[in-house]
Amino acid sequence: MSQYTEIPDTSDSNYWELKVKNNGDRSTTFIPRDKELHHALKVKAWKVIQSGQTKRTRTKA
Repeated sequence: MSQYTEIPDTSDSNYWELKVKNNGDRSTTFIPRDKELHHALKVKAWKVIQSGQTKRTRTKA
């Protein structure tokens, strides 16, 4: 798997796998193939978002 520095677009089939439900509304869910990597990228993204906020508007993760 490629080295990712951020969560890629859902068009990246190496990162995401599809889960399709045909229960009347026919929904598609994108699930990360590597859950540990996805979690690490989410934590990193959250830190970047929070660093751009003022102390007053920050929330705890």
